[in-house]
Amino acid sequence: MLNAKNGVFKETLQKGLDQHEELNKAVDAICEKGINKVFLVGCGGSLAVMYPCQHILDTRSTIPAYAYNSSEFLNMNHKKFDEKSLVIVSSYTGSTKETVAVAKMAKEVGAPVISFMGKLGTPLADAADYAFANNAEVGVTDSKLIMLYQVVFRVMKNLGQCDDYDAIIEAMKTLPENMVSVREKFEPIADKFAVDNKETDYYMVLSAGLTWFTAYSHAMCILEEMQWINARSVPAGEFFHGSFEIVTDKTHVLLYKGEDEARPLGDRAQTFLEKYNSNTFMIDTKDYELPGVAEELRGLMSPFVIMACQERMNKHLEDKRNHSLAIRRYMGVVPY
Repeated sequence: MLNAKNGVFKETLQKGLDQHEELNKAVDAICEKGINKVFLVGCGGSLAVMYPCQHILDTRSTIPAYAYNSSEFLNMNHKKFDEKSLVIVSSYTGSTKETVAVAKMAKEVGAPVISFMGKLGTPLADAADYAFANNAEVGVTDSKLIMLYQVVFRVMKNLGQCDDYDAIIEAMKTLPENMVSVREKFEPIADKFAVDNKETDYYMVLSAGLTWFTAYSHAMCILEEMQWINARSVPAGEFFHGSFEIVTDKTHVLLYKGEDEARPLGDRAQTFLEKYNSNTFMIDTKDYELPGVAEELRGLMSPFVIMACQERMNKHLEDKRNHSLAIRRYMGVVPY
């Protein structure tokens, strides 16, 4: 398999699970002092990975949750932000200046800060009350979401709003093994996708609910940032309120379907696209077995399935297009 590094991938996900006790200690200490809302802050992919956490808090608890770009949050003077706010910040480099500034601002008002980054010893780690790192070549975002899940579900448990906490944690323990199996099954599909689409110059990317971020981040952080391909992410529910008007038979559409309560939105988009489009590429998490995960928890695990598949798509696109995922025109190259 092309640069799969499944062993490294599995180890990276396991590292996220291995920090369970330390994550619990941090959350328990914060909850003991008292919190009544959660702010999730970052930029780019580090913000995108926060969206499922906001969605979980919105749909499974009464805890107010807000997700913001770091620059936006710094400048908006949020009236609900105070010392009772739990602030969760993320930056892979640990040095994103806007995100570091958010952590410092939170500390100034007395709000507790949990940070996630690739390596400790970075400005973001130093600015936070608690810092967690998981540097690796493959699966960094997947592992970060594993740690973020543990934080939000622990918060909910401590506030008496997660009766199935133990079952969720047990289901998450299956992710390293299960996601390797997903990647192996998807490998030939990813290869064919890249062969068929190496010349594609525009994608419309759809998803909804808990998996919405997989469309948002794939369009912006991979197709645009790392492959310089025009792409637009569209929430599947909003698709029928404007964006579908530019769809023709030849439009290249990526549709990512999970198994949470938003699945009917993806189903509706699929029905339309099957009638009016012949270039839809779909990842449906129902196509993948997840041993050890109860049926009612598959929706929560859906983002991991889609991310596992997307990483293989990305590597095959990189290969077939001869365009490194590491090359940048502006990011980290010029002042901005």
